[in-house]
Amino acid sequence: MRHLSFPAFAAFAAVSLAAPLALAQAVTLRTGFMPDPHRLAGTAGGPVSAQTVQSDCRGFIPAQPSAILQTPTGFRFLRIFAESGTDTTLMVRGVNQTWCADDTYGTNPGVDLNNLPPGRYDVYVGTYAQGQMAPYQLAFSELQGSRPGQGTGMQPMQPMQPMQPMQPMQPNNNNGMASLGSLDPTLPPTGRPINLPANPARPVAVMGRTNGQFEATSVRGQGTCRGWVQSAPSHQMFVRTPQPFLLVTVTSAADSTLIIRRPDGSITCNDDMFGLNPGIQGAFQPGMYQLWVGSYRNGEVRPYRISVSSDPNAHP
Repeated sequence: MRHLSFPAFAAFAAVSLAAPLALAQAVTLRTGFMPDPHRLAGTAGGPVSAQTVQSDCRGFIPAQPSAILQTPTGFRFLRIFAESGTDTTLMVRGVNQTWCADDTYGTNPGVDLNNLPPGRYDVYVGTYAQGQMAPYQLAFSELQGSRPGQGTGMQPMQPMQPMQPMQPMQPNNNNGMASLGSLDPTLPPTGRPINLPANPARPVAVMGRTNGQFEATSVRGQGTCRGWVQSAPSHQMFVRTPQPFLLVTVTSAADSTLIIRRPDGSITCNDDMFGLNPGIQGAFQPGMYQLWVGSYRNGEVRPYRISVSSDPNAHP
């Protein structure tokens, strides 16, 4: 990666500032954003030769950013790629560094940014050929498996659609139907998210409090569904890469219970795996998981610690 020389940076900055930045699409993303990938639609191409900005850049980009990414949290890993039926190029410009890409995925460009600090990043989507304009979709993803061609079918580009509400009934692996009963997966979680790194060498844990007015016996899934839980999820857990083994445990002075809804809609429940503490273990595929932590006794409000570990011996 090369840094921008000052003359080139100043000239490009002057061109950018002369353009109406209000036309750029602004997006604010935090660690654990959903849906992942986050997509924006636009038109690639412009009058500026990217090579005049930085020698290893290719194509012709607009004078103003195609998109402006603001991240208050930064990212351990963030993949940005453009998807189009035309040969496109990509430039991402931060405060101190510029990244460029061409033909990362066939004729679609993409950059992988590691240990990205918080701040503003300007994204430019160009075309390889001068004078050409082309529709594109720009994707931001924390998932290392994300790449062009997943779920878009390269149909005519449309603006990003809102996330579809989750359905309470899904096929389960026990030849029955999984049901969350009175629980509502469309509600925002009441507790902090659990963001699992790609290679979880250490346990990841967050705190919360048991509280709920709905009986978990109305939930149908694998395992034992018991206790009293709130309607909204307690936490969301984001798994970035396939995990052959994870152990999710709850530790509390209360007799606690645990419900996990997987990305495919299947549901697993547990009570008393480790004494009065519940646990769920096994393989976890990438995606967003919803977790409900309950108490066996109605009205019992006690603090708990929910922990995720790749160590099978990490018992509470």
